[in-house]
Amino acid sequence: MQNPYICCGKYSESKIVVMGVAMCKEQSKVEVDAANLSLRDVNARIREAVANGFRVHVKNARHIHGLAAGLRSGDIVVEGGAGDYLAMLNGGARVIVEGDVGDYVADGSWSGEVIVKGSAGYGASMYAYGGVLVVHGDAGDAVGQILKGATVIVNGNAGSSIGLYMVGGDIIVVGNAGRLVGDWMIRGCIYVGGMYESLGNNAKEVELTGEDVDKLSKLFDRYGVKADPLKFKKIVPVSLRPFYG
Repeated sequence: MQNPYICCGKYSESKIVVMGVAMCKEQSKVEVDAANLSLRDVNARIREAVANGFRVHVKNARHIHGLAAGLRSGDIVVEGGAGDYLAMLNGGARVIVEGDVGDYVADGSWSGEVIVKGSAGYGASMYAYGGVLVVHGDAGDAVGQILKGATVIVNGNAGSSIGLYMVGGDIIVVGNAGRLVGDWMIRGCIYVGGMYESLGNNAKEVELTGEDVDKLSKLFDRYGVKADPLKFKKIVPVSLRPFYG
């Protein structure tokens, strides 16, 4: 069977061992082929490589749910797509996916960056306390529900019930959004560049401020989003205490 590690880079006589495989210290990248590996095995290899200072490229990981979960550092590239719960509980890693991901990407994240070049399924960045999620395609329903403080950018369209019960952070949808935008939101902001079907309970549209435009402009420049911040609609809570009268 082919070794799941493929070592890339310049040869050096000084070596370390990663999961029993000798690696050159001067090598910059480790490739992990997940085709015949379990979630536990793939994530163990990723953690070990990151701990030894390598960038990690993962391929054939569409069947892996929970890929790159709980990392506190590291630079991970996923060739193709990935399953559900990609980069959940992210604590500081930078994870780039070159294709689509399943449901609950960046669930419960604390820090770091997750960049999806394709589309995402249901529940992107649920419960996320911090960090940034960028989805360059479309996203399904429930984007940023119960968001605590993260920044979520969808560079396409998003489904319904985005920002449900959110208590902080920013959700930015460059395209259109579905029904019940910001339903029962408590804090935070939602920005929609296109149209939305309806607002949820305790959500209202207000005018953009100069601070909003500056914030959106910097995020768009950083993550390669081609959109005019001045054309966005801003949605905020009506009340910070909607359940107490």
